[in-house]
Amino acid sequence: MKELRKAGLLVKTDILKLLHLACHPATKMRFEYLAEWDPDSLMTGTCKGVPYIHHIINTSQSLASFTMYLRTSLKYYPRQIGCLFQKDSDGKTAIKSAIDKHGTDKTFKAIHECIPTDTTLPILHHATKDAPEYFNDFSVRYPSAIYLRDENGRSFTQAQLAAGTKTFENDCLLFLRLSDGEIAEVDPVTKQYPFLTAATAGTGNLSTVYFLLSKNPSLLDRYREQVTREWTEEQEGASTRKRAREEQGE
Repeated sequence: MKELRKAGLLVKTDILKLLHLACHPATKMRFEYLAEWDPDSLMTGTCKGVPYIHHIINTSQSLASFTMYLRTSLKYYPRQIGCLFQKDSDGKTAIKSAIDKHGTDKTFKAIHECIPTDTTLPILHHATKDAPEYFNDFSVRYPSAIYLRDENGRSFTQAQLAAGTKTFENDCLLFLRLSDGEIAEVDPVTKQYPFLTAATAGTGNLSTVYFLLSKNPSLLDRYREQVTREWTEEQEGASTRKRAREEQGE
């Protein structure tokens, strides 16, 4: 393959046709060579409209090819947890496809070969958002990941709130255990306090908002001050730009 590439007979566009075909233990070096040449294909490649990882799961009798593909995708896309949570056109994740075909125990054994228990990857952040039905399975296998922050600087609790699946009614212990610092911590992505995240994530939940504000009512005043300050700065900036345009016109 290297000689074909040197001769110009194997080009980058060929990877999309060859990558999933080479994903087999018997052709490991070939697969890794193609993946290194164009790692984006690991996440973007499809076969008959189906993402490669799903196609491999559906057509393989064992989890060996799935394990190889996951391990390689983790090498290039670690913060996304490789292709593990990649969804097909029906919104089905790769892990669900694997579990549906091979069962929970075998699938998680394969995942553990690629991701050790003491991983530094924010795997629980992704599980709570993209595969909440398997969150407990991830939690018992990766308990220390709950203390990690994701690539955006979000804590695990912030990721749960942003996912919009947790409310005071369906998981009151989550909110009862929040420290004063967590209740007052601004989300690094949305720049919002937790009570605002609860109000806007998913369908919003008023009882959750009321509970969070009851723990620290001063956050509402802080938010008002923040909004007022940002509005004032925006108006001052607009006035400055207007004066500059007028002076240039003169």
